[in-house]
Amino acid sequence: MKKNTRQFIIILCVLTVFCIASISFSAEEDSVLGKVYNVIGTPFQYVQKGFTAVGTSVRKAFSVMTEYGEIKDRIEELEQENDRLQNMENQFDKLKDENETLRALLELKGYFEDYEMVAANVIAQDVSDWFNEFTIDKGASDGIKNGDVVITADGLVGVVYNCNDNSCKVRSIIDEQYILYGRVSRSNELVRLRGTTNENYTARLKLDRIADTTELYIGDTIVTAESGGVYPTGLVLGVVVDIIVDENSGQRYAYVEPAVDFTKVSRLFVLVTEEEGK
Repeated sequence: MKKNTRQFIIILCVLTVFCIASISFSAEEDSVLGKVYNVIGTPFQYVQKGFTAVGTSVRKAFSVMTEYGEIKDRIEELEQENDRLQNMENQFDKLKDENETLRALLELKGYFEDYEMVAANVIAQDVSDWFNEFTIDKGASDGIKNGDVVITADGLVGVVYNCNDNSCKVRSIIDEQYILYGRVSRSNELVRLRGTTNENYTARLKLDRIADTTELYIGDTIVTAESGGVYPTGLVLGVVVDIIVDENSGQRYAYVEPAVDFTKVSRLFVLVTEEEGK
């Protein structure tokens, strides 16, 4: 096709489109031009509608993508805010626990006037015996010696039995080698307790000497009794959770849930006499 011919065709197409547009704007619907437009212009209307629909779909697609990006950014902001609030809540709970511990410590200091309370942290646990033993980060250089009593704000933990200069081991009252005397807080009646082997991962004390005349009920609190001056009296040991009668002998024995949660012990106090601490 010659160059002049191509130019002619292009000019003709442009004029045709221009004429149709002029007709659409100027012709009345009932006029001859209007009828001509209805015949010639209708196909162009469908083409125009098609382009319009495509354009609308494209705009909607871009709008959806933009909104999705904004929603995604907002979700990330909310997740970060949630993490921040969770951290604040954890810090608040930690401060609340520390505050409660300090309050209990102040009360204990008033109760143990004859002792210096040396704060210590658990740095190791004897996992083979399931929390029966602890190693703490204080020792002889802090005035601690073997036989010193170890407590938390909740109650009696155990005694120091292997003391070094800067650390020592603590045997907890749930160890099966541990035997001590206590009293029923309600009636002041004397009972004997021993640690039990932690089968099924239960940390309990066993009351194995209960006099026939002793009134004992589930829910009774057991506290320390005078025991050769080893333990201060009145330290909470735990609460009776089960009472059993031996079918053969008729003897009673009971189980006590320790007041101290030995799975969570991390900070405790060693009771040191003032003379020892100097």
